[in-house]
Amino acid sequence: MTYGYQPENWPTFQDELARRGIESADIEKVELRPKQIVVTLRSGRVEAWETPKVT
Repeated sequence: MTYGYQPENWPTFQDELARRGIESADIEKVELRPKQIVVTLRSGRVEAWETPKVT
């Protein structure tokens, strides 16, 4: 899933996945957009959320 990429705010990402009931093994792809994260699951379900402002 990660292809060696480590987001700077990984714990927040993991917390968001847990809140939405998403397991890492269920993830098909993750899109990092300028103001949004989009997670597509192997089932076809798509979850998206706004990225927190980093200061």
